[in-house]
Amino acid sequence: MAPITRSSVHGRQSQVSQQRSFLQVEFTEPNGQMDNHGAFEESQVPDEDQEMDDQDEEASVHEGGTNQNRFPFIPANMMDSTAVETQSEANMLIDTLGAPSPFRSSAQEMLRPLQDTADRVSRQVEEFAKALDRFVSNRQPTDNSLWDDAMVLLEKYSKIADIRKSKTPAQEPVEELEKIQLESDLWILVRNLLYCESPLSLNDAQIAQESRLGGLHRYSSNVELWTAFLDSDAVAQEYETILAWLQERAAATSPPIEDCTRSLSEKSERGDGIWSAGPIFTQTAIKQQKRTRVWSIPLEPSNPGLDRTHVRKVDQKPLVAQLDPDAPTRESAVLQEQDEFHDQAAWQTYWEMLRRGYTNSQIQSWFAERKEVWRYATLCGCGPHAEQMVNSPWLRILNFASNSEWFERCEALAQNPLIQDQFQKATYGVLCGDVGASRSASRSIDDNLFSILNSLLIRRYRNYLQAYRKRLTDTAATEYRPLPPSTAEIQQYVTLAQSNPTTRDESYQPHKLMELAIVSKDFDDFFVNIGRAAASVAHTTGQGSHLMTRNSDEGTEVAMLNAQDQDSVRMVAHLQLLFRSLGLLQSSYAEHEYELENNIAAYIGLLENWGKWLLIPLYASKLSKKRSHHVLGAILINVTDRRERDLQVKLMKQYNINVSEVTYGIFSLANYSDLQKLRRYKHGPITARLTVLGGSGKLAQHKVRPSLMTGEVTEADEKAVRSVEWIRYVDAENWGAAAWSVAVLYKVFLVEGRFVALRQLLDRVRLSDMSLAALGMNLQFADADPPADNVESEVEELDEAPVTPMSSPTRKRKAANSDHPLTRAGSDRQTLALKSLIWKHLEQLVTAVDALDVFQEAADGLEQHRRNPSALKNYKSALKRALEEVRQAMVPLLDNEFLCQPQDEMEAVVLNDIRNHYIPECILAYNSALWFAGHFASRAWLVECMTLAQVVAETPMLTNAFVESRRMKELVRAFAVDSQALLQATEQGASGGAGGSASRTKKIKTDKGNADIWKVSWKEQTEPLDLEAMD
Repeated sequence: MAPITRSSVHGRQSQVSQQRSFLQVEFTEPNGQMDNHGAFEESQVPDEDQEMDDQDEEASVHEGGTNQNRFPFIPANMMDSTAVETQSEANMLIDTLGAPSPFRSSAQEMLRPLQDTADRVSRQVEEFAKALDRFVSNRQPTDNSLWDDAMVLLEKYSKIADIRKSKTPAQEPVEELEKIQLESDLWILVRNLLYCESPLSLNDAQIAQESRLGGLHRYSSNVELWTAFLDSDAVAQEYETILAWLQERAAATSPPIEDCTRSLSEKSERGDGIWSAGPIFTQTAIKQQKRTRVWSIPLEPSNPGLDRTHVRKVDQKPLVAQLDPDAPTRESAVLQEQDEFHDQAAWQTYWEMLRRGYTNSQIQSWFAERKEVWRYATLCGCGPHAEQMVNSPWLRILNFASNSEWFERCEALAQNPLIQDQFQKATYGVLCGDVGASRSASRSIDDNLFSILNSLLIRRYRNYLQAYRKRLTDTAATEYRPLPPSTAEIQQYVTLAQSNPTTRDESYQPHKLMELAIVSKDFDDFFVNIGRAAASVAHTTGQGSHLMTRNSDEGTEVAMLNAQDQDSVRMVAHLQLLFRSLGLLQSSYAEHEYELENNIAAYIGLLENWGKWLLIPLYASKLSKKRSHHVLGAILINVTDRRERDLQVKLMKQYNINVSEVTYGIFSLANYSDLQKLRRYKHGPITARLTVLGGSGKLAQHKVRPSLMTGEVTEADEKAVRSVEWIRYVDAENWGAAAWSVAVLYKVFLVEGRFVALRQLLDRVRLSDMSLAALGMNLQFADADPPADNVESEVEELDEAPVTPMSSPTRKRKAANSDHPLTRAGSDRQTLALKSLIWKHLEQLVTAVDALDVFQEAADGLEQHRRNPSALKNYKSALKRALEEVRQAMVPLLDNEFLCQPQDEMEAVVLNDIRNHYIPECILAYNSALWFAGHFASRAWLVECMTLAQVVAETPMLTNAFVESRRMKELVRAFAVDSQALLQATEQGASGGAGGSASRTKKIKTDKGNADIWKVSWKEQTEPLDLEAMD
């Protein structure tokens, strides 16, 4: 695949690769049609639009990359749900105005341009992603098929830009249209330059260097010399490609030549379309002199009195006596002022035609129409006309081979100080390659680049001609070694263009910096500067700041401007990805990987801002593993819908992104400050309280604080809980890290007393649900099936209800593991359950707190409505259910191993503090719940208080928790109150038959008998109970 230029069409095909066509590029579109797309041909916009529409109808659901390397797209309503909802709301708002409303059509018309612009940009973003996804980059840079596909991809990018321009209304600012056109042209320029740098082209050039020169002889034509030169010099091919691109750009974007010379034409006073008369005003003056002198012979400057009468009236300078082109120089005279303007217009026209790449035949036709063929003959008729190159703009260069004197003459004229006209000097400079002279008429950066590259190409060709002439005298000289590239010279001008006042503003225009980087091949500095600027812009504007850290070096000012332009960000990202796949940025990535990846991250930030969530995994997969996990972790925390999360995970798997690492990235980024707090945690008292004293005097009991776990969750806590909802997507290999993450949140929330967040975490991230989703097994029950729910009849008398006594937990603590569960290998049920042990224990602790909170709400409601018989029964039923939940939730907390298997010493400190603080709180609250139930539901619950006292006494972990927290006094006081209540209740039960049938006496029933052992007479004690002595 070769660059499509007029020179390559006419006589440039390499003899080494004769089978490769330069005439057209064929590639198969997804719909199976073949598209012949020339680099500089006019795009067939209607056909391309239909082609894009056909492609979009291929699939409605985004499936990511497939084996066929396709990128099906989903409809817009699935791609951007937020935008669609907003648009739907706007449409609904307009519709509700009703048909008679005079504002309906005007509102739609006002919104339509903005919506159309957004649609065009959105469509372009999606098309770029589709094209990139089809491009298979995981090939070696030496693979020729990779370079061929890269050139097809660049053509696709250019076509997308063309379509966007075709759909842009003409009312849009001219700058916007020019910007889109420049983007399209730049993709083609890169495509053509990549062809010159492809392994196949470089190999062909190497072969040509060793063979083509030896095949030339003294009768070789200029065309043969020119094609042999280009085939042997890859750098010359690049210069010719850039020159052709600059000429095409000038021809397409510059105003007509007549408009450029209009001012001079008006000053020449000839009227419209009058060119054939030549210097008519000077000719009239000459004829006047001849009529006055009655001479039929030509005037001579030496004629007597001519210097006094034959002068220009404006400045009294002598006029030429003859009208041949050399007369002003030879006679040191001038033309009439109008004729000088006409001559300047002719030189400017000729320079414009050279600058726009006009062929010799076009130039000849233009001058022939104006009866000034002599201008063409003197400037272009410098050699034989080869049929193969008759339409090539390089005919002026290749004829140096047979007319070196003409080159020397142009060089002398370009350096002649007597020539004051800038376009005349510039024309000679272009013809001979004199940079200083040719730049005298340059008005833009492209003009200056044209002059520089024209000079470099001529220099390299003359060097080849020297080797050719040496070959004629030395038959052994068959190899050619081209000059080294003049990259430094081009880069020097690029630096100057950004500081020169005449071109500085132009260099700051969108995409111009990219053009200069492409031409000068300064890709490393370009991408690094843009990457640094991207980080600075992100932190200045807040857009994408969560995706990159700020660099101390913010990049250049022009890089900052480009980093703020969304189209430039998109182009930089895609160009960088392409160059990296071709191996052109290896050294830059080795030294500045983070800065370069900022460019990809900046574009991902735009996709996030636009709501293009399904495109993000594609671009994240192009980052390094660590960076992709960070970027996705920072973005996906905002995805809350389960279906959207499922689709994101599916896409990540298709792009070979480690979902488990991304999940950990989501957690670590969302909880960075909490992780730092936990790492710096030191032993100390936890101030958060579950309970408050309820009642007064000796009968005061600890009760759960009102509304302990209800209220509005903070934004930070919501984000923290949301971050661990993603662990449902981890695999068994990474389950240990997932379990650790959830345990970290529990520890932080418990230490800081964030009870509302604990309720959210408990409801949304249960071990049973997450392990089922991720592993297909419920790790809440590692060795047994979940217990069946035992629903008791609510019509049974509450104070006759049997009470299942609390079993006494084991006292003997298990031996410590030689290695911590999180570090164990294996994916069996037991190993995974062991990895989840701390999570399980902390969840059980919070479950108990939650159950106690629910019971307290029921108890408060019962106490409030105790005098309302109609509501009392319902509240008692709710109390019974809540108490049963509390009893079930408290069982794990009474185990001697509860929270006693930390991973390391740091975790041991945290778990000890949590255990020693919350275990006493929960037991005191549980005892209070039993005491309350014994008074309001059934006296049997008072016996349970005594059993609880026995369990605490027999369990070292529980006893130590009270001792370490210095709350043993409160525990003893609470049990003393329980004992007093039990004795009073038993005494009342024993005397309950007085005055009635003893058979109606209600007894406290338990599974092990009744409470008859507590039937003792209560003796009033006049002295206060010495609770201090009981401690």
